[in-house]
Amino acid sequence: MNKKFLAVAIPAVLLAGNANAFEAYSGDAGSVEVYGQLRANLMKSPNQDLVLDDVGSRTGVNALYSLTDNINVLATLEYSLDWDADAMKNRLGFFGFSGDFGQVQIGKQYLTADDLWGVDNSYWFGGSHIVEGTVSGAKHENAIRYMVSTDFVNIDASYGLPEDGSAAEVFELFLSKEIAGFSVTAGVSHASQDHKAFKIDTVDVKAGSFDDLYYTVWAERSFGDLTVGVQYASSNIESDALAVDVDRDGYTLALSYGLSDKSTVYGGYEYSEFEIDAKPLNVVVQDDFTNLYVGAVHKFNQYFRLWAEMGYSDGVTAGYSNNKNEGFAVAPSAVDSEAKYAIGARVYW
Repeated sequence: MNKKFLAVAIPAVLLAGNANAFEAYSGDAGSVEVYGQLRANLMKSPNQDLVLDDVGSRTGVNALYSLTDNINVLATLEYSLDWDADAMKNRLGFFGFSGDFGQVQIGKQYLTADDLWGVDNSYWFGGSHIVEGTVSGAKHENAIRYMVSTDFVNIDASYGLPEDGSAAEVFELFLSKEIAGFSVTAGVSHASQDHKAFKIDTVDVKAGSFDDLYYTVWAERSFGDLTVGVQYASSNIESDALAVDVDRDGYTLALSYGLSDKSTVYGGYEYSEFEIDAKPLNVVVQDDFTNLYVGAVHKFNQYFRLWAEMGYSDGVTAGYSNNKNEGFAVAPSAVDSEAKYAIGARVYW
């Protein structure tokens, strides 16, 4: 279950820390906690052998100290864990301040759109409808993020610094509010990435930039043990140096049902479509993609869980990629009624 809003803009929630974390220090001045998770996954894809890996495992440290009666200073440092690698890799590193004004975070962190994500109950095979982060990169090396809860609406905004063109400049604003029992979130993201001049075969492309305008809205509500979520997402990518536009839209319906306090079954239907308009070649390509997943998870306690999931996909995706030095590439990728299976375990600390 990738990312949920869960009132991230509410300072009381933000400062509560990780429920599984180990408190390394606690005193009048503040606290320090160590947290992490090991994600072991066993996956089977068509025409491939079983693959066992630990994608997404990580460990980190949270620190929170009081500056005044109304202002706290906070910091997070997180590293990836990979049993096939010889070294740990930095994932997050930011500091900030919190108080009645909300919370500000500065440094290497998830941007708002990727952190809030949207409606996706899956552990592995979902999220195909969420067409964000292509230009922004979803996580930014140097970003400023602001979150606050008001009586009217929850606000979460990010700004990614362009750093003289070496990174994408990103503006994001998301709002969340309870409406008639539904948790409703809407947001917009604009990312611009400069690139140098490059060549595609014999065609010279001048220096310029790529722009991605992404927006989305989703709603979730629980009816007893059943939780229902719907989402729409859209992205338009343009280049001022290469006359190729990429438009993508995604839709989803996701369900989860609690069998008990510890066991849940879930599923989702995702549909996305794209249009590539290559004006110099007078070529327009359109296609669509369908993705479904079903699964179950059993949480033995707050420290350990097991899950199993099956995914089915059919259709064509745009296969968009952007490298500021190598340029713009669109290579549609087709999948023909492909089924995949995975089981996994997560251990938290």
